[in-house]
Amino acid sequence: MFLLRTLITLLLIAGAVSLFSQDRWVMQYYGDVDAIGKYMTKSYDNGYLLIGKHGSNSVNYNWLIKTDVNGEILWEKTFGDSSTNIMFADMAYNDLGDLYLVGLTGYYNDESYDPLIMKLNACGEKQWCKVFVEDGINFSNALAVTPDGGVVAILCQMGSIPFVDDICLAKFDIAGNLQWKYCYNSSDTAIYGDFAWDITLASDGGFFISGECNYQDPNNPSIGWVKPFYIKTDSLGNFEWETVIHKEVSDVGGVAWSSVLNPASNYYYSSLSHYYHPPFGDSPALLKMDTNGDVVDIYDLASLGSYGKMIEAKFITDTTIMASAVWGNIGRPKAVIIDTLGNIIHQANLLDNDRMAHTEVTFDNKLLFFTNMQDNNDQFDAYLFKLNQQLESDTVYNQLFNYDSLCVGQIVSDTIVQDGCGLIVGLEEMYVSDINNRNKILIYPNPATNSFKLKSEMFEVKGASIEIFDLFGQKIKTIKISNEQTKVEVNVKDWQKGLYLIQMQNKDGVVANGKVIVQ
Repeated sequence: MFLLRTLITLLLIAGAVSLFSQDRWVMQYYGDVDAIGKYMTKSYDNGYLLIGKHGSNSVNYNWLIKTDVNGEILWEKTFGDSSTNIMFADMAYNDLGDLYLVGLTGYYNDESYDPLIMKLNACGEKQWCKVFVEDGINFSNALAVTPDGGVVAILCQMGSIPFVDDICLAKFDIAGNLQWKYCYNSSDTAIYGDFAWDITLASDGGFFISGECNYQDPNNPSIGWVKPFYIKTDSLGNFEWETVIHKEVSDVGGVAWSSVLNPASNYYYSSLSHYYHPPFGDSPALLKMDTNGDVVDIYDLASLGSYGKMIEAKFITDTTIMASAVWGNIGRPKAVIIDTLGNIIHQANLLDNDRMAHTEVTFDNKLLFFTNMQDNNDQFDAYLFKLNQQLESDTVYNQLFNYDSLCVGQIVSDTIVQDGCGLIVGLEEMYVSDINNRNKILIYPNPATNSFKLKSEMFEVKGASIEIFDLFGQKIKTIKISNEQTKVEVNVKDWQKGLYLIQMQNKDGVVANGKVIVQ
């Protein structure tokens, strides 16, 4: 396993870093391999958690690093295997120290990606994982931990019909039981191609979704413009309201990348790419909205015509916000501090790169920026910066902290495979197994029209077979599994509509059960 645990100063990266003094607090990770940082969060013990992937495109492995307050690695995890793709996009803790991660996996479907939700306990051990199996490329890119210790995950592109079920939410309790799943298809026919980027826990226990949609031009319905788009639900996932920004005009729009509640919990502040279509271009902007969905104002950080965006902002105090933003002809992302009216208080470059940074505020209101840079070998390295509120380099902490106190014993650095997951088709969980149980069977698509496929790790066991029964107990079909097979396709074009029961057996008897709906 490749790992670089070196604290680097300005002297070591003088060609890449600008505008800071030599005592700058900065860490570099995985400097000897291609590794892109994806997200960062502060741990319950004041350490930091960083996730990323090994490689710049579809990858077989992801990484998770736990550091102390100075960015020094305490332990690390690797996720994935050599045969299928995986990628995590977001993570968060509950009060018990359990860590939830969401992303996508190709482990259970050779022809597409599926949303993956995984829970680790406080010792970094996999407790459960869930995969929503659908046709096409589906994924989860954001989550929110709920007051009961469970998790709500955004599910994207879940519909088989274009522009249907593009934004969904799924709620799991702490034990991994699916409690509800809803998709939000607008009654406004001018909305299409909606997409969710972020989810925020609302002050009333509901959920606030930030994203984008295409909205028909009011003067020319054949043309659509990208607009910031928001959805609010209650705590049970029931739709409450939606808001499309600038829907009344044709050539102004944008994307809402993320949102955060202010400390008083009475306004949402959203990070935007604010689109002013030619001749002005885009601008990084801050949107202020009340908790009823009414927009108070939109504050552009840069003058019109200065291309840019802002992707993630966090409150430092009641009146100041830190963020990653970019604008101008050079297009180098900046660390910025702004007030709640979008006025820039401080700004500074991080690296001579073109990658935006993820942000976090430390326990003592210092600022963390997690970004990437491409090196001379066309590989990406992950960098973590800690700055003070003047965007100057901060000092290394000298005090001692008790890390991972919610874990009894030592956390092991190891590899976690996305296997043994509960597979969910629609609202039905097809099987649940622990991480060492191979007695599972995947059935997809389900419901089926012309055919469905069966897949199981047990197919490799000599003498395995499949038997299919109707609801009256009559055997419809028997399938012998050869040792070389990894999946089986069953033609149901001439079958009667209804529910069918599936059993997989070998020399030990029945080892797995499932069911499929033919429609």
